[in-house]
Amino acid sequence: MRDERRAAGVTATLWLLVAGLGMMRLLYRLRIGMYLLPFAMCAAGRLARPADEFTYGESWLLDGARQVAQGAGLYAPANQVPLMHVAYTPLYYAVVGGLQRAFGDGGYTVGRWVSLIGTLVGASALAWSMQRLTARWSVGLLAVGLFLTQNLTTLLWAPLHRVDPLALGLTLVGLALATAGRFSLAGVFFLLALMTKQTYVVAPLAVAGALWPCKARLLRFAAIVVGGSVVGVGLAQWLTRGWFLWHTLAANNNEPDLTTFSALMGSFMQFNGLPVLAALVSFVLPARPPVRPHGRTYPTGSPGNAAPQARQQDTRQAAFPGERLWRLYLVGTLLTLPTIAKLGASSNYWLELTAASAAALALASHRLAAWPLARPLAPTIVAGALLVAVPGYQATAVEAAANLSDLIQPTQPRYLSLVADIGAAPYRVEAHFIDKIAHEPGDLLTDNSGLAVAAGKRVEYEFQIFQLLHVEGLWSEQPILDAINARRFSLVALMHPLDGPALGTRWTPAVHKALNSAYTPAGVEAGFWLYRPRGY
Repeated sequence: MRDERRAAGVTATLWLLVAGLGMMRLLYRLRIGMYLLPFAMCAAGRLARPADEFTYGESWLLDGARQVAQGAGLYAPANQVPLMHVAYTPLYYAVVGGLQRAFGDGGYTVGRWVSLIGTLVGASALAWSMQRLTARWSVGLLAVGLFLTQNLTTLLWAPLHRVDPLALGLTLVGLALATAGRFSLAGVFFLLALMTKQTYVVAPLAVAGALWPCKARLLRFAAIVVGGSVVGVGLAQWLTRGWFLWHTLAANNNEPDLTTFSALMGSFMQFNGLPVLAALVSFVLPARPPVRPHGRTYPTGSPGNAAPQARQQDTRQAAFPGERLWRLYLVGTLLTLPTIAKLGASSNYWLELTAASAAALALASHRLAAWPLARPLAPTIVAGALLVAVPGYQATAVEAAANLSDLIQPTQPRYLSLVADIGAAPYRVEAHFIDKIAHEPGDLLTDNSGLAVAAGKRVEYEFQIFQLLHVEGLWSEQPILDAINARRFSLVALMHPLDGPALGTRWTPAVHKALNSAYTPAGVEAGFWLYRPRGY
């Protein structure tokens, strides 16, 4: 009787475990599906608000894209007004500027569409690469789901007017082509990614490592990526009379900042710690052998011919690097994480790591699915990683729903959102004030570049970045002081009054003094202190 009860208890326990594991696997699939909804809502809300700046720096890129659309050049000399730092290589500016000229749109919408499409193309390339490695589209779809949803990073950056999503999309296409053995074509896409953002060097380095010791392929690949980069930089330096490298290299090396590092690292560990750790642990699983184009693995040969067979296997592995390429990419992106320890860093610095860990987790999940005892492990880890991000997704969904609701039933008066200089809350400005600024004759000087581009004005001086460059000794502020003293600007609109302390503002003491001497108060409106030239 006792044995029967024990057997019944064991049976019930096993059924509960099976049911629990089944629910866990269903949970992580449902969770990914649920998180794709905020992704779509967030993208729709941002695409539908062409004049709102959602993150710092969108206005910089829009100002540059407008110059391209108007036929003007980028990378202007930093010794004359307008003073606008063009932080990245030119492809994104050129694409968005060309589309703005074609469609007649001057807002953020075109650039956000370019970013979103770049993200989705990269996700499709990621899925295709996973399918080639595993012969299962379900693994590719899992990788895409993780890439788009696992830690809020792609969700937040995909629909923004920034260079990162396009650079990442081109990189993922290059990696997918390299997985298929199309290294020369992959090199072209890596070169395009470097022409979009100059820091996307990890993927070509990973491919170079995967190609070793196949020297012929490696040299051809390096000639495309390195040779193309050298030619491009040389041409850009010549066309800009030496200012290209100042903008993209010298002026981008912001000083280290431990406060920024601690805040970003805390956020990274909260949302990324578990998936990245699981992706690294997956390295204990043997890498899948190289595959032929039709998906069949290469034979290992007979032990009696070990040395020649090893050399032949190395050549085949270089021809189709398989999982090894994605593992090298993951390690490389993880090694770049310390770069967040500088002023101006943000979560876009680990976008590549998000893609690499998604690929590693998808491949590990496929491998574990073949082992009955390990099948519950992958869905448990993925579900846990997704559950960690629930508060972030709730906040994002609430913000997206508010944006969409405001579009359906606009509030009166109508507001635009700009990026503030203190805190994360947006700077809400009445639209009629923006219209008023747009109709102001002459040039506008403001410490909020989002205000300038919303009003259709040039960013005459980007206060924050040039203040940093002045402090670091990389730039002299004499050009802006001369322009202020000459009363070049017909209106100055500032987020803080000039009769208050300069500490905590975006201007230096010398700029503060020059503005006080050359301009006089003209009132306060929509949260901005306005000033006119003395004697106006």
